Parts: sequence; C-alpha cells; structure tokens
Amino acid sequence: MYAQYYYVRLVVLAVSVLLDVYSAGLWSFAYVRTALPFCLVLALASFGALFGAVIATAFAVDLAGIKRFDPANVIYGFSYFVLQPFVALVAVVGQTWLVIWLIRAKASKSLES
Repeated sequence: MYAQYYYVRLVVLAVSVLLDVYSAGLWSFAYVRTALPFCLVLALASFGALFGAVIATAFAVDLAGIKRFDPANVIYGFSYFVLQPFVALVAVVGQTWLVIWLIRAKASKSLES
C-alpha cells in the first residue's frame, strides 16, 4: 500500500529531520544568548523530537516494518507523513519568530542599562 509513496516518504521524513535539527539549534542558540530556562526546556524537547524523527525515518525506510505495524491504516499514513511535518513546520516558524523577539528584547534591555 505504501510502496508507491516511497520517495515521498523519504522526502517528507528528510524535511522533518532537517526541521528538527534547525529547531534544536535554534533553541540552543536562544538559551546561550538569553540564559532563559524555558529555552533550555525547548532545546531539550527539540532534541527529543529530533531523536524521534531519526527513529521514525529508520522505521519508515523499512517498508516491511510499516506493513507489519499496520498495513491497512490510511489515517496513520496520512497523519504521520503529512500532518506531523506540517505541524513541525508551523512550530519552527513560530519558534523562529519568538527567538527573534527574545533576542531583540534582550538587546534593547541591555541598551537601557
């Protein structure tokens, strides 16, 4: 069932891994620049998401493994290979916006002192 989408899966999962790498780097950078504890929590969460994406990629490349998991569940395939990367993309855009705001707020506060 999923064989016709092999290359689509690979591209989607590669994008998902790249977004998680970016997110982990972004929150690590924010923590180093601002030392705000929630940035550290978000960095750790991003590294966890990256680990999950790498495991998911290894699992998805093995077509037989997916078939053993649940060969007839179309909702699983759609939610896993379409919605999850879309949500990751939206989260990365929001996180980038937040980090830019945090860096600017910290810089303007240090100029006032």
